[in-house]
Amino acid sequence: MAEADAETVATLAGELGYPNEGEMIRARVRAIGEADLLLVAVDASDKAVGFIQAHRVCIIEVGFRVEILGLVVSSSARRSGIGQRLIEEAERWAKRIGAEVVSVRSNTKRIEAHTFYPALGYKKIKTQALYEKAVR
Repeated sequence: MAEADAETVATLAGELGYPNEGEMIRARVRAIGEADLLLVAVDASDKAVGFIQAHRVCIIEVGFRVEILGLVVSSSARRSGIGQRLIEEAERWAKRIGAEVVSVRSNTKRIEAHTFYPALGYKKIKTQALYEKAVR
């Protein structure tokens, strides 16, 4: 993913319910740098139709893993295999860097995701609550 993809990524994130400005995405891409895997999927006409962000993390209790932080495929391109190919790329990256596991979290309201991930071999291991506190 490059800063030039920021506007398209902002639009895709908005489709998933995360409205963003292109400049905010651009700044985040710069901040992430090489720490994460960031990929944009394009169609035959070179139009961006999806993206994935995966992050390497070592958690004391469970070990070295890759967590998929975001996966979005445009509503116009869903069910065409793009999401699966993006996941496969993240899994290849995880193997290459020596991760033991790839994990992903999905909001309970994303019904399609809860059939998509198990179809790719992912198993639900727990349900949890997310807590958040603004620090600014």
